[in-house]
Amino acid sequence: MEIRTIDAKTLDEFVLSSQKYHFMQTSAWAEVARSRGQKAHQLGFYEGDTLKATALLLEKKIGPFASFYCPRGMACDYSDRDLLASILKLTKEYIRKRNGLYFRFDPDLLWHVLNQDNSIREDHPENEELISFFQSQGCKWRGRTMSFREMSNPRFTVRTSVGGDEKSLIKQCHNTMRRVLNKHNPYHLNVYKGNEEDVRYYYETMQATAKSKDILLEPYSFFEDFYKILNAHGMADIWVCRAELGPIRKIYEDQIRTLEQNENRSEDQDRQLNRLLSEKEQLDEVKEEEVVLSSIICAKLKDKVWTVHIGNNDILRFLHGSHEIYFAVLKDAQAHNAVWVDFFGTEGEVKPGTDGYGIHQFKMLFGGNYDEFIGEFDLVARPLTNALLGKLLYLRRRWLIRRSVKENHGK
Repeated sequence: MEIRTIDAKTLDEFVLSSQKYHFMQTSAWAEVARSRGQKAHQLGFYEGDTLKATALLLEKKIGPFASFYCPRGMACDYSDRDLLASILKLTKEYIRKRNGLYFRFDPDLLWHVLNQDNSIREDHPENEELISFFQSQGCKWRGRTMSFREMSNPRFTVRTSVGGDEKSLIKQCHNTMRRVLNKHNPYHLNVYKGNEEDVRYYYETMQATAKSKDILLEPYSFFEDFYKILNAHGMADIWVCRAELGPIRKIYEDQIRTLEQNENRSEDQDRQLNRLLSEKEQLDEVKEEEVVLSSIICAKLKDKVWTVHIGNNDILRFLHGSHEIYFAVLKDAQAHNAVWVDFFGTEGEVKPGTDGYGIHQFKMLFGGNYDEFIGEFDLVARPLTNALLGKLLYLRRRWLIRRSVKENHGK
């Protein structure tokens, strides 16, 4: 077997015909990576003239050295151990010739479907065996990483099936979500699929998310390039949820007036009135007449959709903008014959009080599976140099996060 550089057409044709295809292994993703200053290597693994596997490697310079990352793993037959062994051997040789420290890959191969308490509901032993196999080939398994900060890409996710019709989408939801969706957008929120001009609205919501969650916020160009490049290949959509507050205030005023005029209100109606008064007060505190409540940038490939970038405004959450926009994405995916929508990540610790608990609970309300992948593997080409530089890079990233958090709080 030999390794060759391949063109975009060859790469994409093989990935799209593979049983395991992912948008992060396409030539479009290579363009996104190049826009971020990375070098993209489009590799084909040939047995004679037959292409047996492909890999998109993203190179990051680290002084005179480099790291190589194959996001979501190679496109190949993972049941063919001889093929995998050859891929790893050839890739290690390839990166070493280019001063590579290590080659990282994280195939989205399902290990477990989990219950809410992290107990195993469904096992995939055929993929679990790959952990031991990769280790036998000299790869270092990074273990059961739990938090986003430990992962190159999420090791846990929530995937929601979108077969059937709109009624079946609602039926599979949790009761809490069904109650919201069955009201059929009572505040007439404007949920739409946008274009390049709407990236700025996404960024506004992302700034609010970064500030409230103390997370590193990438520059505007990071998201703009993501959308523009993938959308040009038919591989991205942007969704926006906007609220026009004048009509919404009128709805509240009418509901409040009706309850206040009822002198024989029940205790439940009194509680409803108090809630409406409180929410109306929050509406009146907003000076703008129109606000963006939520925005999502999706990636898509064939019959799969990923909600990669999500931003939510911190205000007026009782209008359920995030509920409506996620449901719009699910309906659109269903209309385009997708098999599932991947909510692109959750954490492995979902206990009350942990950072990711709220968003995890929200994603689960749509009735999806809580999936765990087998994880990340490093095939190290220069062990000593890699260990020393790894420590320095960890400290640098922690500094960047602290600086970003400080800047966000200052805005």
